[in-house]
Amino acid sequence: MSLTLESEQRLIKGGLVAYFTENQARWLGFVQRSYAYVKEGFPQGATVRRDDVAKALLPMLEVDPELLNVIAVKKLKEKYWVRYFGDLILDRCWEQVVQNWNEEGQG
Repeated sequence: MSLTLESEQRLIKGGLVAYFTENQARWLGFVQRSYAYVKEGFPQGATVRRDDVAKALLPMLEVDPELLNVIAVKKLKEKYWVRYFGDLILDRCWEQVVQNWNEEGQG
């Protein structure tokens, strides 16, 4: 699922956009690993889409102690926070990941 304005506004109010920005390199790594996993598992020439990568990324976020701690400290109790955060990092990192992949001749 893509980042919507509503979920972005919730992430801003919850402080998770600022948290992402402060740790952007870390989250870029998560997206790069998820993209590589999906790309290498798909048939050659198949298009990898954000939602394909989200399926690989979400389980990593659901068990990431740093993210879970931030969510707990900020008292963000609803279950959607991890999914919204995944949408955010895919939205913010997608173009760079795809560009890097293609520049490295892996596309």
